[in-house]
Amino acid sequence: MRIIVICLFLLPAFAADSNTTDQNGTAYDPGAPGPGLTVLDFAASWCKPCWKALPHVQQLSKDKPGLRVLVVSQDEQRAGADKLVRKLGLKLPVIWDEGHQWARKYQPKGMPTTMVIDSTGKILYTHVGFDPNTWQEFLTHLDQLLASAAGRTGSAVSKEE
Repeated sequence: MRIIVICLFLLPAFAADSNTTDQNGTAYDPGAPGPGLTVLDFAASWCKPCWKALPHVQQLSKDKPGLRVLVVSQDEQRAGADKLVRKLGLKLPVIWDEGHQWARKYQPKGMPTTMVIDSTGKILYTHVGFDPNTWQEFLTHLDQLLASAAGRTGSAVSKEE
């Protein structure tokens, strides 16, 4: 009986390694966001506003090459994430969150949700929904966080549309 309990205890660790890869097979760990700031964009192929937001997210990754920008697909099938990549020509990492580890950790409140997190995974800014008129507001907050070493001084902020 103890062997079964141990195996069940270890199962989530193995699942996290195999189920959070991008379109190129690169693995990502929601518990280790990486150095500096990271922008996470939670999206899905069934989310119409996501289709409008993702070209802006991709442009952000081009405009700020030192910034880590990741799309986290909430599609139930990898084909949904692949569809976003193919139809929009996305070059930035699009992670398929098959086991919903990313969603459990960061708890997006809607689709799309764009977050800025620090190197510890602390959420510094959250923007829910997409409106081209308020995207500039998100970019302004991001620039402020980048300029102020946000990992040490930033406080959590949220913007919902």
